[in-house]
Amino acid sequence: MGLPEINLTFLNDIVSVPFHIHPAIVHFAVSLPIVILLIEIFNLFPRRRIVDIITVGLFGMLLFVLIGVYVSGVTDGKEAFELLDVKGQEALKSHKILGAYIIIFGFTLVALFKALSLLTNKIYYKMLYIVILALFIAIILKQGKDGGELVDVYGVNVQKAKMLEDELFDLQMKYDDLNSSFSALKAKEANATDINKSQELNSTVKTIDANATKTLL
Repeated sequence: MGLPEINLTFLNDIVSVPFHIHPAIVHFAVSLPIVILLIEIFNLFPRRRIVDIITVGLFGMLLFVLIGVYVSGVTDGKEAFELLDVKGQEALKSHKILGAYIIIFGFTLVALFKALSLLTNKIYYKMLYIVILALFIAIILKQGKDGGELVDVYGVNVQKAKMLEDELFDLQMKYDDLNSSFSALKAKEANATDINKSQELNSTVKTIDANATKTLL
């Protein structure tokens, strides 16, 4: 991608999310800006203040969603990174970098023009804000497409899950083999014990027979 890296991993120290929640919440990051855009277009003529208040609230929600998506993406990415090839690792890094740019620059720019459109009644500010919001959505859609390719092409987290499944299968096979060997060993020990007891019994009988013979003589 060529963008300088921005480090936002400190967010993972502040916010903790469970593994593999990223695919579930990323849909909100894609759909919420589209909902905001549709509301803004609906509110273009005439302009209703109550609708502006609603969209401001939705922007606040969007910020939290974007942070959650980034944090969950970093969490999932750490699990998958070592299992990827070089191209997969580079694609994952680019995906992470663009995610940081979306939060810092993309959201900030859209929020700035939203505030500008609220502070003035000039229609071209409102139109410019809608255009920038549409571009912001296009970037988010591209980010979503890239995330899908990370799974479909490079097997991010799918590969991790398969590896863990294979390891579990191997451990189960080893357990079954050890269990079979243990059962066979126990059977041999039981058989050897029975043979020893039988030999001891035969020896005892022969001794009794011998003593009885001497007594009779």
